[in-house]
Amino acid sequence: MSLRPFRLDDAPALATLAAACARSETDFVLNPMWDSADEVLGDFARHGIDAATHLLVADDEGGALLGMAGFLRRPSGDLAGLICPVVSRRERGRGLGGQLLRAALAHGVDELGIKLVTAGIGARNHAGYALLAGAGFRPVRQHVLMRCDETPKPTPPPVEGLVFEAARATDAEAIHEIYESCGFESRTLDATRSFIPGRRHAHAVARQAGHVVGFVELETHWPRRPWVAYVGVMPGLRDRGVGSGLVGWALAREFGAGATTALLMLSPANRTAFRAYEKVGFRRFRMVDVLEKRL
Repeated sequence: MSLRPFRLDDAPALATLAAACARSETDFVLNPMWDSADEVLGDFARHGIDAATHLLVADDEGGALLGMAGFLRRPSGDLAGLICPVVSRRERGRGLGGQLLRAALAHGVDELGIKLVTAGIGARNHAGYALLAGAGFRPVRQHVLMRCDETPKPTPPPVEGLVFEAARATDAEAIHEIYESCGFESRTLDATRSFIPGRRHAHAVARQAGHVVGFVELETHWPRRPWVAYVGVMPGLRDRGVGSGLVGWALAREFGAGATTALLMLSPANRTAFRAYEKVGFRRFRMVDVLEKRL
């Protein structure tokens, strides 16, 4: 058995390995969540990083893939998300997961300059939790992964004079203003501008009297499984169903274009958002523990 950097022809086997783990609550990890080779490559492409630099794989003498571990991050960033060690069933219990984790963490420090690592692991994945805790990871919060498997039913806009439609390039400043008012992770106006016409994002807006009063941003780097990334509404229209209505409208378009599932992450304490997304058709899928480690 050997550990080596990822190669392009590894992608199909890694997708198969990741998908096998995602189906079980006792195996579930948030990253990797890949169903196809395109999703493997798309995940690194959307972060703007090279998979070969950030992902280690283990194989046997015959070249069969046995496991993987690595990182996702922004280019040159010192904060990273862990691609948790995933090991084929026939190799479990032999220490390969720990070997992959130690090798990845050492690589993160020595070669990538990573200082803080975050990992998401299913709350019932006791073996994976123990592996991370043994390596010095500490729990910091929980999230719920929600999933929608049916096309949201169209509903009329909940406020008179409101219209839902696809965002235009000229909406970037208004979207960015609402984004900033919601307290999301800071980003530049230029970044927002670049996302609107991009292939890896889809934006829809709520417009009233010609003005943008709400937006939803979907990550569509996995076209069959879009993620609801951000939803923002002007303060005077919040808690009136604008956000959930807009999410439903935007996702109906994605399902019509071939999506089969939509996903989002949510704090379990946000009960108002839970109810809103349940109206759209989302249901709880996995409880995820988030752990961190400083390197």
